[in-house]
Amino acid sequence: MAKGLAKGLEKGREEGMEKEKISTARRLLSMGLSEEQVSTATELSLEEIQKLIQIE
Repeated sequence: MAKGLAKGLEKGREEGMEKEKISTARRLLSMGLSEEQVSTATELSLEEIQKLIQIE
């Protein structure tokens, strides 16, 4: 049971970090940074950054 809890907590942390990266990417894009700069700063791929732009 402890292993399952640890795995669940780890997955939750990873999901939270990913959401924070996306939030940061949106802020950086709104500040006028290039896709490449945002990708470098957030460690998200260019494809992920471009998807964010299309959604907005």
